[in-house]
Amino acid sequence: MEILELCEKIGLQPEVKKRVEEISKEFDFGAAEEILKDLHDYDKMKEAWMRLEEKIGEDSEHMKILTCMLKASADAYEIYQKKGIEDSIYFATMKCYTRFLEEAYERTGRYVFDRYWWTGRQAGCHLFRIGELEYEIICKKSKSPEGGTGISIHIPSDADFSPACVDESLAAAKHFFAEYDSARQSSAYCCHSWLLDPVLQTMLGQDSNIVSFQKRFEIMDIGDAGTDYLEWIFKTQEKDPEKLPEKTTLQRKVKEHILAGKVIRNVYGRLIG
Repeated sequence: MEILELCEKIGLQPEVKKRVEEISKEFDFGAAEEILKDLHDYDKMKEAWMRLEEKIGEDSEHMKILTCMLKASADAYEIYQKKGIEDSIYFATMKCYTRFLEEAYERTGRYVFDRYWWTGRQAGCHLFRIGELEYEIICKKSKSPEGGTGISIHIPSDADFSPACVDESLAAAKHFFAEYDSARQSSAYCCHSWLLDPVLQTMLGQDSNIVSFQKRFEIMDIGDAGTDYLEWIFKTQEKDPEKLPEKTTLQRKVKEHILAGKVIRNVYGRLIG
């Protein structure tokens, strides 16, 4: 698949698509070929995007590295086809680029590609969006409370987080891995997220989507205090707790929690059943 075809299929913003087209006409992808191939090795993935960043050098709003990641993702289409993975999963997975750019625009008023450190997972065929959730194959050499193996669940910002949609996604994922990688049939499903912090249960009703999601997991590690939740709950770059918005019940209660000197942790959980 060609880069511009992928851009079209995932609905990349016209302004960004134009810049990608201009860069792709001049960029020497051959010089970055080996780096992009390393994205397919889970344990080389982080080093690969760091090397790519260094090789590219000055990169206004990270549009060059976006173009490279799109090139790697377009090339990955052949792998999907060989493995018999349906196009709907491929395009749903690659729409992460459009989503990340839109999220950056909402925060900054500019199309900035600030998630290039994450998209090696999609470009390297380690992460798949199946229904409303994303599933990342965690390889053996990587470190995690589960011993470096398993399937990690991620919750995209645009996901329908209702119990019914989560049920549907989990069922589809189990079917997907049985078909795509039978060795993963017995893999544990895990999640590492602020969404699993039990303290949120004191702020939300027991019938909330977040609490319903938490009840699916056994806590394996309470984790460390983080700040990731600020971006997702408050949708702002504001770091001063006093200035955080209070438009929703969750925002008001989390803000009160922070101002009281308390924290929200990135908790590790294992899916029950």
